[in-house]
Amino acid sequence: MKFISLTSMIVSVAVMAGVATAYNPIGQTCDTPGGYECSQDASLNGGNAFIYECASTGEFVYVAGCGCPTCCESLASGAYCT
Repeated sequence: MKFISLTSMIVSVAVMAGVATAYNPIGQTCDTPGGYECSQDASLNGGNAFIYECASTGEFVYVAGCGCPTCCESLASGAYCT
């Protein structure tokens, strides 16, 4: 039971910290134009992290690729390759 709680806590902290996680939102619908986030998926950018945006068209678009799988950070002010 302690192992499950610790695992859940670690996953929650990683998500809250804005660390890139394996997910490909490109082309999916969104409802907050102008918002930038980080993600990482084997199908894009050679498996490295990338920045995506909720475009004015109402769907997520690829903005920029980062240099490694964990080299992206999402903050309230935007998303950045680190």
